[in-house]
Amino acid sequence: MKMNWLFSMRLAFVLLVLVSLWFAAGMAVSEHEASRQVFKLLNDFPMSQWLQPLATAPVVAVWLIGLVGLMVLLGMNTALCSWRDLWPTWRRKRWHSPRIMMLPIHVLTLLVFLFHGIDLVFIHGHDSAVLHQGQHFSSGHYQIQLTNVDYQDDISLIKEDETGKSPAGRITRRSVAEFDPRKNKAHFIVDDGHKKVSGDAEFMRQFRVDDLYLTVTDFSIPYQKDNLGVHVKVVAVHNPLVNYFFACYGLLLLSLFIQGFVFWRRSYKKGTR
Repeated sequence: MKMNWLFSMRLAFVLLVLVSLWFAAGMAVSEHEASRQVFKLLNDFPMSQWLQPLATAPVVAVWLIGLVGLMVLLGMNTALCSWRDLWPTWRRKRWHSPRIMMLPIHVLTLLVFLFHGIDLVFIHGHDSAVLHQGQHFSSGHYQIQLTNVDYQDDISLIKEDETGKSPAGRITRRSVAEFDPRKNKAHFIVDDGHKKVSGDAEFMRQFRVDDLYLTVTDFSIPYQKDNLGVHVKVVAVHNPLVNYFFACYGLLLLSLFIQGFVFWRRSYKKGTR
């Protein structure tokens, strides 16, 4: 039996739709508190340490296995399509082919899959801390100190009660009127033992020092700690592949733009004949 269906563009379309729906299902699963905590643990550890938290959450485990299966099929489909249908175009130097940029798009997509896989299995993990002004923590060989918090929004909305909840709720659900990311930032000093570098980090906007990336993920005033001021939750990530990620994503966007331009130019020429 021939395996032509693995090369099929129809299969790629079906898989992309299924992956989108599967991610939507994952978002629904994460709305349950127990599942959300498991997802947080998975986010904190590399894949080699996932077995224990998944053993306590069969729904999350089934969702994750399904996602991995879909991504493996999509990767196989992309690789086989590239080899059988797109590589001959480059090998025969058909530079005027309307599909000339499809091979780089496929190859870069596969590289993104590969880098994500390497990150999950071997690298993934980060350090996080909740700090008030003057506190510091370690991440690898870096010493990270929070020197100042510039919070411009209404601090009464981020005061937590004894249960850890605040009037504004989770940061991802706050309105711009309650929390404007452009107005709030934290200032850090990073010491790697040889030099000290200072800079600002904002909500989901990183401060980079060599291979260290600092991101602020929340501002809060913990229960009965008003005198310590606004606290900052910061995540420190070390990932030597991050520059390759950015390069692949940048080249992928460029390839998509060129391919779109090629299709537009051919359509325009046909329309003027």
